[in-house]
Amino acid sequence: MFKSIRSILYFSFLIVGISLFLVIVLGLRQHQLSSRYNEITMLSEQALFTFAAIREQATESLILRDYDQLKGVIDALGQVNNSVSRLYDSDIIPAQYKLAMVDRVDLGGLVISLRKIESAPDKAAAGIELQQELRRISDSLIKVDRIITGQIRDSVINFQLSVIGALGVLLSGASFILIALYRRALRPLMLLSAQTSDDGVEEEGFYCPAAAAAEIVRFVDAANEIMSHLPPAAHMNPVAAGHEAETLSTTINESANGMNGIINYAQLLLESEGTAHLAQEDRKMLENILESSERIAGQWQNISERFSS
Repeated sequence: MFKSIRSILYFSFLIVGISLFLVIVLGLRQHQLSSRYNEITMLSEQALFTFAAIREQATESLILRDYDQLKGVIDALGQVNNSVSRLYDSDIIPAQYKLAMVDRVDLGGLVISLRKIESAPDKAAAGIELQQELRRISDSLIKVDRIITGQIRDSVINFQLSVIGALGVLLSGASFILIALYRRALRPLMLLSAQTSDDGVEEEGFYCPAAAAAEIVRFVDAANEIMSHLPPAAHMNPVAAGHEAETLSTTINESANGMNGIINYAQLLLESEGTAHLAQEDRKMLENILESSERIAGQWQNISERFSS
């Protein structure tokens, strides 16, 4: 798939760009969801705590038989009703939960009971019935709050699992790219660097692995072609030696320019901001590519200067 170092680098930059874009998009989505969840949670808690205060006030009024104070509870129920209505309008809460809330949280019926208690013939029985209704609605609000909390927790967990899965796929792709970079660039360059210390390389030429990138293969072929046309130094006359030295210097400079291209690509990838998340071993691979390339380029430069002098 990756036949050249350029294609490997292009895919590397593509994965880094997609990763950064995905992190930004998911971060914005997380912020949006968090704001909506916080609003729903606040409404649920507000309704629960307000109704708890109303229940205490109603119970105290029944004990003291202060029915005028009991009528004041009706106005406070409006705040609870407002919070519950806003919960009904939220699309985060499933429809079946909203239906359950309508059946169990009957604030309108509670208001009617409060207004009728003063004119009830048996106020004690009406008070007991009112307290039972208050307890039932309070229990329903507590259950609703737990349902909302659980729904929000499940939504957050599912979203985080999606984020982890997406980042896992991207990191797997980045690892695959780095493996390809090692097989097609780093390993061949290390092998070529080891061959430079071999005395028989002038006669046999450089050996390039089959998995090497196209740029390295072309470089090795050019180097072997140059070496195959070099006559023994003992049989060269001064004129031919000068001509061959000039040709060799020109060819080496061209080959060195190709190696400089490899160096530039490796340096660009190493200094890219998108590679900050790479593991230490992956960064070491890039540094080895750069070091081997610079060493080979320096050796060719020394040869060129020797023949030019």
